[in-house]
Amino acid sequence: MSAFAPIGAHGQESDNGDSFWPAFTDIMMVVVLIFLLATSLLIVRNYNLVAELQDSIEAEKMAAMVIETTTMENATLEERLINAEQLNSILRLRLLKKDELLRKAEREDIKKLQTITELKSDKDQLNKLIQNKLAELTDASLKINIITAESEEFANQLDELKLQLEQQRLMADAAQMELKLATAEIAALNATTEQQSQEIDLLEQEKIEYNRQLLTLKGEYEVVKSKYDQLIKPARSAKGKYVVEVFYVKEKAGKIIRFKQPGDENSRDISMVEVEKRLDQLKKEKGADLYVKIIIPKNSGLTYNEAWGFMKRLLDRYDYYYQGDTKLDNSKQ
Repeated sequence: MSAFAPIGAHGQESDNGDSFWPAFTDIMMVVVLIFLLATSLLIVRNYNLVAELQDSIEAEKMAAMVIETTTMENATLEERLINAEQLNSILRLRLLKKDELLRKAEREDIKKLQTITELKSDKDQLNKLIQNKLAELTDASLKINIITAESEEFANQLDELKLQLEQQRLMADAAQMELKLATAEIAALNATTEQQSQEIDLLEQEKIEYNRQLLTLKGEYEVVKSKYDQLIKPARSAKGKYVVEVFYVKEKAGKIIRFKQPGDENSRDISMVEVEKRLDQLKKEKGADLYVKIIIPKNSGLTYNEAWGFMKRLLDRYDYYYQGDTKLDNSKQ
């Protein structure tokens, strides 16, 4: 005969329902189902992120094709190079912003999953504690039954065993008190379990609210994309302009700004104060002919807010296209 216990319905009949293997099989089935559900959620989320990224890449390709078509007709080779570098800097800003949002969403998901796992573990521990208390309650009930039987058996010897019966009665009272305490503890544990269930429901509601906030962020992204489309419209051109290059990165030693203007062989590292001082002087000299080219290279180490704030500050103050009077003049033309 085999030394292993039979599995299935036949094993349950031969062991009168006390076989270990059916319970182990049920536990493994629940573990596999939880694993499959978690895997499905991750696959769906990753699929959505990949789809969004593909849509963003297609949009960038379309924008690049439109810009290339329009600038091929009116711009020189140098002008197309300047516009392409400017477009690359702005596209990198968008990628920085999207990467930050994705990392933030992933961190929030990990925190939520960890909290749910901890709550489920606490619930399992509470269930085990309730089972232990129920076992203690059963033992106490058996003791009470034994004491009652002994009292009935020695009822005829009341005079001789009066002291003993009194002690037995005190023990019965103590057992009853333990029974009441155990019942109260079980009630408290049930209340705690209910509270844990309510906290899990609250976490589910927070997850729904988080998804709503994510949709709001997507809407804000569309607004930024619209502003970006206005920024790269062909109306801004370096043709015939005095082009000044400003290169901006952040390294371990700190933030680095390089400045180059026509006539300089190489760009030079200078401070932000010196950059603004030179641009103020060039704005007075060149006026509406001053074109400020901001270069944000790949892997610049800058966050979206740092890069966008730097670019907006210089363009709004010095670039011909972003001056109020110049925009008005261009619109009239």
